[in-house]
Amino acid sequence: MLGADTRVHDELDDELRTQCASLGLDPVRLVSPAAGSEEVRIFELWPEHQEAFEVFHACRTQWRVVAGPAGTWHQGLDFGAVDVAMRRLGIPRARQREVFLQLQVMEDEGIGVLNA
Repeated sequence: MLGADTRVHDELDDELRTQCASLGLDPVRLVSPAAGSEEVRIFELWPEHQEAFEVFHACRTQWRVVAGPAGTWHQGLDFGAVDVAMRRLGIPRARQREVFLQLQVMEDEGIGVLNA
């Protein structure tokens, strides 16, 4: 079992509120629901998914986001950043295809959560 002990970098600060106001966006839609939460979430991570999880976590700030009058829309991860993360984390070239396919499953789920 692993704890999601990483700190959420999303914060509703005055600068974010000001920027969102100028664009007519709701700043609450831009931050994680876990922001500011003291709750520790426990989850199980199977060994065969460890590399994909590490890449996904490394790319947590690399979402392509479109902002417009209707709000924001997360399109998906920047694949250039995914490639860099895989190389920096030392994912063997022979495993990168499988890790990428696993990452796409997490990305699809993330899009559903972020765009809810």
